[in-house]
Amino acid sequence: MFRGLSTPRRFYSTKVVTDVRGIMRKIPQPVVVVTTSKPNDREYRRGITVSSFTSISFDPDPLVSFCVRTPSRASDLLHSSGQMVLNMLSSEQVHQSVAFSSPSADQFKDVSFFDDPKTHLPVLMGTIGAMHCEKKQVLELGDHELWIAKVLKVEEGVGGEMGVREESHPLLYYDRHYRSVGDQVFMKALEENTLDTRKWMHRAHLRLAWNYIRDLGKDAAEPVIKQTIKSRFINASSSNKHYHETITTFYISLTSAAIRSRKEDGEGDFFGLVEQFPQLLDPKTIDHYYTHEQLYSEKARTTFVPPDIKPLPTTLLESEKQLDK
Repeated sequence: MFRGLSTPRRFYSTKVVTDVRGIMRKIPQPVVVVTTSKPNDREYRRGITVSSFTSISFDPDPLVSFCVRTPSRASDLLHSSGQMVLNMLSSEQVHQSVAFSSPSADQFKDVSFFDDPKTHLPVLMGTIGAMHCEKKQVLELGDHELWIAKVLKVEEGVGGEMGVREESHPLLYYDRHYRSVGDQVFMKALEENTLDTRKWMHRAHLRLAWNYIRDLGKDAAEPVIKQTIKSRFINASSSNKHYHETITTFYISLTSAAIRSRKEDGEGDFFGLVEQFPQLLDPKTIDHYYTHEQLYSEKARTTFVPPDIKPLPTTLLESEKQLDK
């Protein structure tokens, strides 16, 4: 009899988790990039995009909090530094939110920033504001760390095209239609060819695929994704890059496999997806499926050619995350 009671409890717990995820997607959250650097090597800078920022108290000290997924290099560096800058992104800074969602070594490349003359910490330019903080307390909760930080200084930033404070609006996450405001801004700009993605084209295309696959399903989304990417190549000012049918199909399949693999943990967001499956961002991942001769044949460029090393993945497993390590 008592064992019979455990099933409804587990079902209830699972339902609550699903309900919490659902309601949280409908609550606007500011997008914040937390930046820091090594105390003994200020040239080693890191940043991480978070959407869990909140103010805790003002008295006796101003305290704020944010969450960091663990394990991660950003968490390790934050612990060693003990200081950080919380950069509140403006609605014009989708590029920055994407750049700092990746663990790549060149996060700050093509991103405007300066090193604070006193703390030597990196501060992003064009934000609506930045808070210089120091670690107060860190709590380990599930697969995240909850960081509580004391605010030492606040800088007003200016975001927007005209450079006036009244014009500045925050970049938000708001999943009203299973797409955040940040993704709505991104998708609108990408589809209208007003977003300069020359420096991070692969990552932009992945995010495009992620949005359409979630909204339409893989089969319906695939032709839409391909047509949107083709139009970007047609309108691109650079002539040294061309649309490649097989590479595009491969990464659509890889993105779909990653989304399918996360189902039990909820859909999450794009930043969480590429953090959990970093091979999505690795241009060498495709080399594990295709020989160079097969992939770069003229036929593969214009029509889809199946892999000649191993089949396209249907799911991404834990062991597959270490392909290139």
